[in-house]
Amino acid sequence: MSRVEKFNPLKASTLSRKRDHERAGRRAEAVPISEITFEEVKRDAVRFGLATEVSSQMNAGKEASIFLAHWKGHPIILKAYRLWQTSQAERRKGFYALEKMESVAAKEYDVLSACFKATVHVPTPIGRVGNYLTMRFLGDSSDPAHQLKDVRLEDPEQAMEQVFDEYLIMYRDAKYVHGDLSAYNILWWRNHPWIIDVPQAYLVGPWADMKVVVHLLKRDILNVLSYFKRYGVQGDPDHILKGFLSEYVPNNLRNSRELLGVWTNE
Repeated sequence: MSRVEKFNPLKASTLSRKRDHERAGRRAEAVPISEITFEEVKRDAVRFGLATEVSSQMNAGKEASIFLAHWKGHPIILKAYRLWQTSQAERRKGFYALEKMESVAAKEYDVLSACFKATVHVPTPIGRVGNYLTMRFLGDSSDPAHQLKDVRLEDPEQAMEQVFDEYLIMYRDAKYVHGDLSAYNILWWRNHPWIIDVPQAYLVGPWADMKVVVHLLKRDILNVLSYFKRYGVQGDPDHILKGFLSEYVPNNLRNSRELLGVWTNE
């Protein structure tokens, strides 16, 4: 049993049972898991109580597939982390890859929960079992909200301020750096940005590496600014970075002289 499975409402997750089936009694042997089918996703989602219906697949990324599902008629998002698209080296390890997929799903649920409690505009997390995660559907009827990259903004300068305001709340109050923020991982819905795809988020706590924090923050800021350049909207990444760091740095790391130069570019 993986360290995540004991927190699941079922004794074993879908990937664990699938792994055991494909191992067919061969103990101590790492067996790569074959691709899970749409029918299996539908069956598992209903069986685990995550959805009452799974309608269609909406998207497939490098590590997860996104499905339009429903809970008693209400649209929700079902995200299924996949084992079969990890690297070959990880697939040969079998147990490690299984645990990784479940851990990533659990982490995304935790990060979304922390952001939601901090009032960041993120899809509200609903449930998580094994490598499956459900969250609020953002959109109208069954028409999903668009990625920021696909939207034509009426007031791009205000939109950029909204994006950084949301990110500042995520950093200052939820205490996470997104780590992959861009126009691909921001949805635009009802004239407001919504931050999505947070499994790689970095916790900014007393044991954080502030050099990593600064690096990820600045990269995210540059990605956002790069998108808004198409509208002729400019921003100073160093000024924005200093604004973030002036709002929050863990107390035990705030007075580090070694890091002070990194924060101020001195």
